[in-house]
Amino acid sequence: MINIRKKAAALLTVLALCAFSSSLFAADCAEVREKYQCPIEKKKITLSFDDGVADVTPKVLDVLNREKIQGTFFVLGNKVNCSIYKNDCSTNPESQSCQSFQLCQQRVHTLKRIKNEGHMIGSHSYKHDRHSELPAQLLEYNIRKSRAILEPYFTTEPAIFRLPYGDGWFNQKTKPQVMAALERNNFKHIGWEMTAYDWNPDHQKGDKILDNVMTQMCAGKGRVGVILFHDGVFENEHVGRTYTADNLARWIPTMRCAADFVPLTYFKKDLRVK
Repeated sequence: MINIRKKAAALLTVLALCAFSSSLFAADCAEVREKYQCPIEKKKITLSFDDGVADVTPKVLDVLNREKIQGTFFVLGNKVNCSIYKNDCSTNPESQSCQSFQLCQQRVHTLKRIKNEGHMIGSHSYKHDRHSELPAQLLEYNIRKSRAILEPYFTTEPAIFRLPYGDGWFNQKTKPQVMAALERNNFKHIGWEMTAYDWNPDHQKGDKILDNVMTQMCAGKGRVGVILFHDGVFENEHVGRTYTADNLARWIPTMRCAADFVPLTYFKKDLRVK
């Protein structure tokens, strides 16, 4: 009986915390629509995250799951390729190589969690290079290597891919070899309609990142579609976009005043979810 009471009390505590969290970040939608000049009719948007997997990705997942939002994660292959680290943990557990190997295993565990919790997963290539500047052989290698590493985690057919920097996508008229290579390797490229600019340190203060998104979504005729955020930092082995992860829960209620969150497949109807 005591155990049942303890479990019931714990459940009530969790429910209370969830309710407190929701109320803590509630937004005045009339005020939001006036501030950003949003139309009355809501937009449709989907959230995407680049450059992971990272240490903050679980925090992003916690927010998305609590808010019942499906996200799309474009993962760098070299972040979850643990074979590049020497596993000497049994003989030298304090070594840098052992620590790097263990951190990589943590990222793989998070990648599995992304898939298990129903989010979309795509490739962000193997390395964060400007693909239009790569020699043809290295371009092909990066694309194929990412597939070899990420194949077990892809969630759609065809598998989805987002080019680092969008390079090779936004300039495909003058650099057609990049998109041609993706097509040869049976990838569908996913761009974006709005960007949070959360990679820019100058924007990692106050609500500048939220302002970026809301202005693009609402100004003039506004926009619908995919929003680009980042959970990872491509230059870092493990540490991710802390500012984004720490503030996402606070930004979502404001975005909800102007938009409904939908899955990526709402816009990309030719994708088949596996």
